[in-house]
Amino acid sequence: MKTFLLAILKEMSGAPAEFQVLPEGRIDVHGDEPAYLDEEAAGKIIAAYKARGNDMVIDYEHQSLADVQSPAAGWIKDFVWRGADGLWAVVEWTAKAAEYLKGREYRYFSPVMYVRASDRKVAQLVNVALTNNPAINNLRPIVAKFTEGLENQKKEDIMIQKLKTLLGLAADAGEEKVLEGITLLVSKVKALETAPQVIACKEVLEALGAKAEAGKEEVVQLVASLKAPADVAKTLSLEVAALRTKISSMEQADLVTLALKEGKTSPEELDKWGRDLALKSPEQFKQIVLSRPVGSVIPVTEIVVAKDQTVVADDIQLAVNKQMGIDEATFKKYNK
Repeated sequence: MKTFLLAILKEMSGAPAEFQVLPEGRIDVHGDEPAYLDEEAAGKIIAAYKARGNDMVIDYEHQSLADVQSPAAGWIKDFVWRGADGLWAVVEWTAKAAEYLKGREYRYFSPVMYVRASDRKVAQLVNVALTNNPAINNLRPIVAKFTEGLENQKKEDIMIQKLKTLLGLAADAGEEKVLEGITLLVSKVKALETAPQVIACKEVLEALGAKAEAGKEEVVQLVASLKAPADVAKTLSLEVAALRTKISSMEQADLVTLALKEGKTSPEELDKWGRDLALKSPEQFKQIVLSRPVGSVIPVTEIVVAKDQTVVADDIQLAVNKQMGIDEATFKKYNK
């Protein structure tokens, strides 16, 4: 709440036991806009006075606000609201001040107050002083006394303006609008904090067949279930490729063995190109080599076949044979 420090100057007659500190309604201020006092504002002044529990000093020339030696001229013992007659103070004067007032050596008193900028209502009564200075030059030390408070107010005003900018409010928006904006922002932040965590975009969730509020574990399981068939297919593909290689090797061995047995090729020819051809292109090997007459390269009588060779298949070979439908007799026949 923005406030301003103001002082007024009023003439006093004698040393009264009570006097009107501030009138009800409009208060004309020297060199400034008028201030206003109503029952509500007066009630706050009285409540603040009673809350302190101390008599309020009436000093000379506002010296108590200037951090200098400041003897009391009197003490305000109470404040009374008298409606249309304004705010009154019940006072107890010092002997010296009473003499000053009776001798008209002091003719004026000056209340100093804070006034709200929004409606120019009196917000706080700061001090009352006896003075003979109509120009109110004593305001300078009073302002110095409250420099820290005014600086804090300035910082607060700057902060409020920054909040208005962040909230997208007009520069002249009131404090209520700022509070409404902050409240709305806080509610949105809380809503985000309590909202379910977004795991994937709407389209991905729909593609997976998941609900919009699906959690992390559910989405991970769905993705894993889609990935599993691909992994299985890859594994099967590798196994099939291995079996094909194994079969090609077996077929190569069968073709080479048959060609040697029937004397249609020689070991030298096989080492140069025959084995490679039998592995990569069995059909061409059959056309080129196995189509030759028996014994055309090596007489059949010169081929020595080892006797009593026993071929024992290991577990891997047995598994391959089973997959390919090769019985034990056939395997032993071509793998001696």
